[in-house]
Amino acid sequence: MRSLFMLSMLTRAVVSCILSAYICVHPAHAGQTREYKNALVLFPQESLSAPIPRAIYFAIQSEFDKSPALNVSLFAENLDLYLFPDPGDKQAINEFLGKKYANTKIDLIIPVAPPSLDFALSLRNSHFPEIPIVYCAEVAHGNGRLEHRSDVTGAAVTLDFAGTIELARTLRPGLKQVAVVAGTGATDQYLLSRFREAFKGYAGKLDLIDLTGRPLDDLLEQVSRLPESSCIVFLFMRRDGSGRLLPSWDVQKQVSQAANAPLFSLFDTALSYGCVGGRMSQLEEVARKTGEIALRVLSGESAAAIEPAVIRGNPAMFNWRELKRWGIAESTLPPGSIVRYKETSHWGEYRWVIIGALAFICLQTLLIFLLVKSLIRRKRAEEQTSMIRQELAHISRVSTVGQLGHSLAHEINQPLAAMRVNAEAAQTLLGGEPPDLEEVRAALGDIVADSKRAQEVVACIRDLVKNKPPELNPLELNRVASDAVQMVQVEAASKGAAVHLELAEDLPAVYGDHVQLQQVALNLLLNALESVTENPYPPKLVTVKTDREADGRVSLSVSDNGPGIEPVIVKHLFEPFFTTKPEGLGLGLSICRSIIEAHGGSLSADSNLEKGATFRLHLPAGPAAKPKASSGGSKDAG
Repeated sequence: MRSLFMLSMLTRAVVSCILSAYICVHPAHAGQTREYKNALVLFPQESLSAPIPRAIYFAIQSEFDKSPALNVSLFAENLDLYLFPDPGDKQAINEFLGKKYANTKIDLIIPVAPPSLDFALSLRNSHFPEIPIVYCAEVAHGNGRLEHRSDVTGAAVTLDFAGTIELARTLRPGLKQVAVVAGTGATDQYLLSRFREAFKGYAGKLDLIDLTGRPLDDLLEQVSRLPESSCIVFLFMRRDGSGRLLPSWDVQKQVSQAANAPLFSLFDTALSYGCVGGRMSQLEEVARKTGEIALRVLSGESAAAIEPAVIRGNPAMFNWRELKRWGIAESTLPPGSIVRYKETSHWGEYRWVIIGALAFICLQTLLIFLLVKSLIRRKRAEEQTSMIRQELAHISRVSTVGQLGHSLAHEINQPLAAMRVNAEAAQTLLGGEPPDLEEVRAALGDIVADSKRAQEVVACIRDLVKNKPPELNPLELNRVASDAVQMVQVEAASKGAAVHLELAEDLPAVYGDHVQLQQVALNLLLNALESVTENPYPPKLVTVKTDREADGRVSLSVSDNGPGIEPVIVKHLFEPFFTTKPEGLGLGLSICRSIIEAHGGSLSADSNLEKGATFRLHLPAGPAAKPKASSGGSKDAG
């Protein structure tokens, strides 16, 4: 037992020294010389890792930190009184503390809770004579006054067992039984004795279910089978009936989770561990008051001259989450109740998300309205003039760019990523000894080439979305085909499709507008990719081919191995507002044929012999074949 005692105390000594060294480093207020003092706080049976000791310790320390004249080092010790209840053990603890602090002048002792105060009073004369005591969380009885001892003062709490039971009766109509939970430790038994005294006033009104001193597993089983008309009052459990040492706050949480009745407690620090509420003793407040009194004593006042303080009131405090768990309405709480951990409403928590969503819906509705209105106007105007045809062609291009968002982003990101890699490589090369200038030039050359590629992609997008008059110039159909294929590669990959490009050599130039011809090629490619997605088995293949025809024209064809086109549909494909897509407007192919015919060419569609369909555009070769004046479309295409 002695070896266990020494091991436990040495472990706590190391922790205490480390903590003390950290706390000792407090900067003095500018321009003032601060007097150094040492105070020793004694906890009865839990270390600073537990919620209650931690809250008390740092509340006292916060008061010490406010002093402009004193620099107080606060040492902390856990007496482990539940491990060493015998007088001889207590004497050994006292001797150990005397040796530990033999070379440290302790100016004040702060025992926390009645067991620590009893320990300090019974053994102080042997190693800490004439050192004043300022106790923390002593329990006041009766009228709230404490016996005033010489050179002993402090701050006390009141335990309102009756008030907590009355709260339970108010919130749980029909309450008939109160189950009390406590362990076998020193603090556990002290609180239990006080509870039994208070419960005598409920004889004949409530039945007591005694769940004290039980092994934890048995306790959890018992609280899961309590009568419906019961509640639980949890006191403290540092050691259960089997002798196991347990964190009291964790036991409370386990009991709350297993219980079929609401759990009430007496300390504000226990509120967040599955407690519905109670008439709470405010331990942090009493700790701050303890710190104030301790500073007065350390500053020279006599402890005997300072009247002990009693923190009264025990406000009704509740855990909002547990109220909801047990279906207790806030309207039933006493006036002035403190409700913690209250969740904000959906409106309060997601206000801006809701506002943003509503704004988006309104904007989307407005945009849909405007789009429909615009389409109606364009449909009427298209019957009168071939120009809003140009407008429709522009809308189609914008829609196509929208469909290719991922592909275009990929096309831009590739050269940008390459530029970054080359720039970082150039930085590394320049930092060499000596710098490799030849490699730097090569990296810079790659950066220039990649920047041009990015510029070309951006320019292509800009040209596609611009609603500008057509520019008629000699151009290569191979370039139109390859650019279009490049732009749909990411879209094709997302659909699990492959796009093959077959370009004829020595193809003569055509005369036309690059943007409009590219629009046609992109439209046909996207239609083909959509068609092959209906193919349940691979390969999903789209083939783009350019060729020279016997009559001197050139052609660009887009073939797929999708489900093909029914013969009855082929003759209607290029009619305005004819579509086989549930979400389509039936304008894409009509606009494409209008553009090709405005370039003096033709656009046709055929089902393949084996599977799929082929769309083929024919254009006159060479600049001698002048296109029509209106590139928005031919008269009969609208």
